[in-house]
Parts: sequence; C-alpha cells; structure tokens
Amino acid sequence: MTYFVFIYLIAFLPFVSLLSQEISLSNNPSVNHILYLCHTGNVASALTAYENYRKASKEHHFELIEEICLVLLDQGFRQKDPDVQLMTLFGAGISGNERTLYIIEANIQQSADPKLQLIALNFLSRYHHDRIDLALKHVLSSNFLLARLEAVFQLAKNKSPKAVGLTESLMAKVPEVIWPIFPPLFAMSGTPDAKKVLRKLLTHPNEEIRVATINSIAEYDHEDFLPCIRRLALQAGLLSQESCAAALGKFRDETSRSKLKILAACGQPHIRLAALYSLYQLGDEEAEKEIERMAEGRDLFAIYLLGEIKGSKALLRELLKSKTYSVSANAAYALLKLGDPCCLPALVPILVQDTRDLGVNKTTSSSGTLSALQIIPSARQHFEEDPVLEEMSLHLREEMVFKSVELKENEFLALADMILDHNQNDLIPVLMEVMENHATPATIALLKKYQQKLGAPLVRNYCNLALYRLKEPGPYGDNIREWIKKQCNVDLIQFRPMIPWDVRERSEVDFELTASETSRLLIEAFEACVFTQDDKGIDLLISVIQNGDSKNKYALIGLLMRAIQ
Repeated sequence: MTYFVFIYLIAFLPFVSLLSQEISLSNNPSVNHILYLCHTGNVASALTAYENYRKASKEHHFELIEEICLVLLDQGFRQKDPDVQLMTLFGAGISGNERTLYIIEANIQQSADPKLQLIALNFLSRYHHDRIDLALKHVLSSNFLLARLEAVFQLAKNKSPKAVGLTESLMAKVPEVIWPIFPPLFAMSGTPDAKKVLRKLLTHPNEEIRVATINSIAEYDHEDFLPCIRRLALQAGLLSQESCAAALGKFRDETSRSKLKILAACGQPHIRLAALYSLYQLGDEEAEKEIERMAEGRDLFAIYLLGEIKGSKALLRELLKSKTYSVSANAAYALLKLGDPCCLPALVPILVQDTRDLGVNKTTSSSGTLSALQIIPSARQHFEEDPVLEEMSLHLREEMVFKSVELKENEFLALADMILDHNQNDLIPVLMEVMENHATPATIALLKKYQQKLGAPLVRNYCNLALYRLKEPGPYGDNIREWIKKQCNVDLIQFRPMIPWDVRERSEVDFELTASETSRLLIEAFEACVFTQDDKGIDLLISVIQNGDSKNKYALIGLLMRAIQ
C-alpha cells in the first residue's frame, strides 16, 4: 500500500509544485479564478480574465503569466497528440525555466519517439543539475541506438566523470563496424581514463578504428599522443599513413619532417597530399608548389586545400575557367575563403537555384582528412529521398553566405541583392543575420528596398523584422505585428531535419531544433516583439496563444516565458 501511495505522489508532483506556487502567488480572488480556469482547460476564458485583470491594474504581472504558462504546458505535456507533444517539448526547452525540466526528462525517459528523445537530450544538456547525468544514463537503456549515442555524446561534451565508462559499455554492446564513431567521444572527454581507451584503439587490428582514433586525437589537440603517431606514420596501412601525415602537420611536429618527406613521395595521391600540406604548415615552400601542381591536375582535394594557401589566388582564378563545374566550384570556394570576389560567379548557381537545380555536399578522402565540395545535380530529386542530405547542403550554402561578408561591402551586397531578388527563401534567415551584424548605411538601404518587394512575403517580412530589430525609424514594428496577427490560425511551426552528431561540424556539435523559413520568421518576430518586455509585444503574443493555432500555442508559451524572465 505504501508503495502505491509513493508512486501516486510522484505522479502528481509537478501538479503539486504548480499548486504550491499558485498558493504563494496571491490571495487575490481574481488571480485564483484565472488559475482555476487554466486548470479546468478553459484557456480562452483564462486569458480573457487575465487581460481584464491586467487592464484593471494597468500593468502586466509576470509572475502570474509564468504560472498560467506552466499550467498550459503541463496540459500539453499530458496530451497524446504527437504534434502537441513536440510543441510542448519545444516550449519547455526554449523557456529556460527549470520548472519545466520534468517535461524534458519525461520525454527522455518515457517517449517512444526517438526524435523527441533527441530533442529533449539537447535541451536537457543546457542545464547544470546532478539529475541530468541520471537522465542521460537512463537513455542508455533506450531501444533507439541514435538516442543512446546522443546520450554518451552529451555526457562526453559535458565532461561527465561517468562518460568514459558508459561510452565503453555502449561500445561493447554494438557491432564492431560502428566502433569508428566512438573515438571522438573519448577524445572529447580527454580524461586520463579516456586516453587509456584511445591508446588501446590506436593499436586495434581494424584500420578504420585506428584511423578514427588518430583523426580524433588530432582534432581535439591531444599532443601527448605524438610519439604514438610518429611510430604509426610509416607502418602498414594506407589510410593510417594519410591520417598520421595530417596529424603531424596539425601538431606542427618539426621532428617528423623526414617522415613527412617520405610520405610526400608516396604514389598514393591522398597520402601525398596530406603529407605535402603538413610540410607546407612547417614552412616548406616546395610543398606548396607540389600542392599547386596537383591542383593543376584537377585534384579536387588539392584545389579545396588551396583555400588555406594565401599565394594560390592566381592559380585558382585559372581553375575557375574550367568547364567541369566540380573543379570551378571547388576553386570558387577556395577563393571565397581567401576573400577573393572572383569566386562569386561560380558560387551563384549553388546559392541561387536555377534550372540546373544544384545542391552541394562535402566529400572526404577515405581516411576523412581531406575534403572537397561535391556538386549534386537535380538536387531536389535526391533531397526527397534523403532529407538529411538536403539539410547538409543547406548548411554548406549558409556557410558560404557567412563567409561572403568578408568580401568588400559592395561585393557582399551584390550577392545579397541577388539572393533577395531571386526569392532564395532558404537562405534569407541567415542572410538577415549577417546583414544585421554588419548594418552599414548601404546594408540598411538594401533592406529598405526589399522591405517593399511585392510578391515575396518572406523577403518583405524578414526585411521588416531586420529593420525593426535595428531600431530604424519607420513602420517596421507595426508591419511585423500585423503579419503575426494574420498567422494566428496557420499551422506554421515546422522544423528542419536533424543532422546526426557524428557528421556535424565540430563548431556545431549541438543539435539545434531549427525552424524552417516561415516558422523561423514567426518565432524570430515574436522574440523581437516581446523580448524588450514591451506591453504591445506581450499583448500580441498572449492574443495569438489565445486565438491562434491550438498546436502552435505550446511553442509560443515557451517564448513568452523566456521573454518575461
């Protein structure tokens, strides 16, 4: 009997917590009535009652708003609709409110949807609580391997003392073919125990595992492994030799110069190129010339690598003339990294879609140490079969937009003008971010030009939002609020696909639940309107929660909670 009472109390703990907060909030009958309406599910009446209460007191009551939001999120949490569950989790996660942690934890521990588990893991990792490690450990019993991998990834990233043991345990339970994804986790942890595991993996008979270990040691700057890498550099295994060659250059290991020269004379192009680049990093001018010769021979990895060599612009400009688009595209990307505007004509077909429908992805050498752009013709057809590929392509294109701001202002704005003029909607959010961060008079003039563009609502409203956030005088705030009101009954909040952690760039190791273009505009517009705790913005958000799409409201509740903190 005592056991069942205990379980009963745990089940209703969130409700008891909310109720105790309400009791301490106020003895005002109006407040109690508002909270009663929330608990009975009469949301519209509760928000109407709150609005009347606010008008009577002539100010917003943030503590009361918080209690209303917590009750509504709790109701969303208890619904079975998958869309409501996702929106409630998103709302709880972005709220940043520790009183919503039970929603995040429950999605980790109880959800049968691996996507919800992964999202919850990411949100939970942003908090600093002892119970977080317990929740992450719970995921390791999940039926979903991706969720278990994400859990050990988060433990390693957070430097949990239990990360190494739990990662080893998981590795022992999966087929050896999957083991190459584990060395980065141990390298990320970087503890003495993690390094013991890395030393074992360096001598593993499976070369793919050894290669992944060498690459991870170099990526996470564990220079204390240099003696091991020196020993492996000339041993059997072409992939290992390539990885060792790249690692020795990464560590600027002068004592390995002779070994690198031997590898640079190898007949295998990838080993040769990796060794030559390492020699270049050690100041070898002849190595630079050899890399250029390989690039002249249309080696895509060598062309891509020229983006790290400042004296290569003249050759890259020649390669731009190639009729093979993969050659000219890699040359253009290398020139972009070097800040040369000659790159733009070749990059435009990737950034602005035309009849060729080009996508882009990164391809790597067999050991993963060398990279090059891979052009995807008829991309839409491929993306329908593989949404993650589309997301990775978009990520690369967004990266190009970010890098383009390093060009001269008139050159960057010419590219921005083209993106805006062609309604390249998938790049508009990141373009706005870049333009706002470099808000010169010419940038603002371009935003004002497209703020009036007919037939392009996303472009027009993003420009309105950018000008509003830049505090430019004009009707921009009113325009964006008017647009928000029109979205009340539209199911707008949709999200982009997730990129698995093992193929994310190191600079973006966290999985972010990123909204798609129009959804992102709606969320950013709300943020801009309410984060200043301006009454108009808060009134608008409450109104949309009250009258808008029933599923969207749970995400917007999280925004409101974050805004009033």
